[in-house]
Amino acid sequence: MDLATRKMVMYGLLGLLIAGSTIAFFQASPIQLIPKDGTLSIYMSSIQPDILGNPNIAATASQAPLAHVSGRPTGTLLSLNVTIDRVTIHKNGDTSDSGMVVSNTKFTFDVLKPFNVSTLISKSEVPVENVTMVSLHVAGAVAAVQGLSVTQSVKVPSGELKIPVSPVVHVSAQMSSSIVISGSAHIVFQGNDNITLTPVLKAGPKP
Repeated sequence: MDLATRKMVMYGLLGLLIAGSTIAFFQASPIQLIPKDGTLSIYMSSIQPDILGNPNIAATASQAPLAHVSGRPTGTLLSLNVTIDRVTIHKNGDTSDSGMVVSNTKFTFDVLKPFNVSTLISKSEVPVENVTMVSLHVAGAVAAVQGLSVTQSVKVPSGELKIPVSPVVHVSAQMSSSIVISGSAHIVFQGNDNITLTPVLKAGPKP
């Protein structure tokens, strides 16, 4: 074998060695050079409250706009704080799936106080998918009523607020998407120690 042929064989073997090492590196390396996730931000806008039920309780005119009930009020609803401790998204039209938890951070807001701007409640990296529903888990809700020395526990049916996203929000790789939640909250009084909050919420792409 002459010198030129030997060089060609050596270069060929070297090339195969480099190619094999490169393939092994990418197979073993956990690092993704091209991210496959997108960023999803979820905001909450002002929730418009209204009061139903006991005519002996009404909200102050200084609070957010409320539908006052008839009758001369003898008490005043000062605040109604709701704490959310988990945000979950659901995908691909399957509302029965367990979903993907995108936040476990507690977030408390007063239903009677409007937000000046939409408030960010979750921001995370998520796989490429269509988001069809957002679930908010309610850790607790309490109300302060004028004339009462302690806060009153507020019932939230099911404790899980499932909010359809319409139109569906698509999360694309390396792109940012946003969802904003808004709506109303019905506050039903059946006596000072029996208050029920029934939110009627909607979600969609953030303008």
